[in-house]
Amino acid sequence: MNKGALITIAFLLLVASVSIDLLWTGNKFQCEICIKYKDQIVCQKVKGMEKQDTIMTGISTACGAVANGMTESIECQAQPLEKMVCEDIKST
Repeated sequence: MNKGALITIAFLLLVASVSIDLLWTGNKFQCEICIKYKDQIVCQKVKGMEKQDTIMTGISTACGAVANGMTESIECQAQPLEKMVCEDIKST
């Protein structure tokens, strides 16, 4: 084999190993986030790898259902949460 083929195979093995690692680790947190905005309460269940990122995704997704436009979205995301329940779901 030539040098280019070996480099290509090494690169593909690296990509495959990273992909398999990501598939096996999966989501680690599941959160239910409820937010009240303009007298509407909206709840979203989200999963993610990092707890804080999962919470922020839940807030953003919940606000997307009740807020129209960037200004309302920012206002909504600044509201105190009605409910936040997070569970550690990583496999042991």
